[in-house]
Amino acid sequence: MRISLLIPFLIFGIPLAAYSQGKHWTETSDETIWRERFGNCDHGYFVNLPPGVIGHGTHSPSPNHGILISAKNPDITTQVTLEEPRLVEVYDSTDAGELGIPHLYVEEYDLKPKNASERVTILERRDTKFRGSTAEYVHFRKVTEHSASEVEELAVYRAPKGIGPTFYVVMLRTTPEFYIQDHALYLQIREGLRFARVPSGECSND
Repeated sequence: MRISLLIPFLIFGIPLAAYSQGKHWTETSDETIWRERFGNCDHGYFVNLPPGVIGHGTHSPSPNHGILISAKNPDITTQVTLEEPRLVEVYDSTDAGELGIPHLYVEEYDLKPKNASERVTILERRDTKFRGSTAEYVHFRKVTEHSASEVEELAVYRAPKGIGPTFYVVMLRTTPEFYIQDHALYLQIREGLRFARVPSGECSND
């Protein structure tokens, strides 16, 4: 392992041995599950996962664009889907890279009501930096006739050499009554997000 990769682990007090050895993923019949670390070397990022927390990703040969984590049962090893009411999601998006500004990304993809009955209330919103890159943080509530959800999101804009403009997003979607509990997990996952150089050739997520 390169010396430059050792520094972040030492600074944040995370044991290096927990993330530097062995394969971190296993394919089930439905998906790929990740333990200790999720990796996407093709898009230049990885996520150090808290002990016992399981990340759920796509099964090969589907593209690897991120993971889902059940906020209700973070250690669950059966399939987790976007339909979960309490969910942490980490993903990358190159499709919207041309927007170029996290503020526009959040406006376009998160804050627009999906229909006439949905109301979006912004609780907090600010421009920020994350690992030196331009980012936007937003916390909002969505209410429909039948449900209410609390959403917290960090959208980071980067343009890695080899893949171009990309948004990296860490998002929590939960119910208002579980927000405080699930917010703590969200902060852990967000803190685990790291960026790396995109290799010019093949790479391994082991």
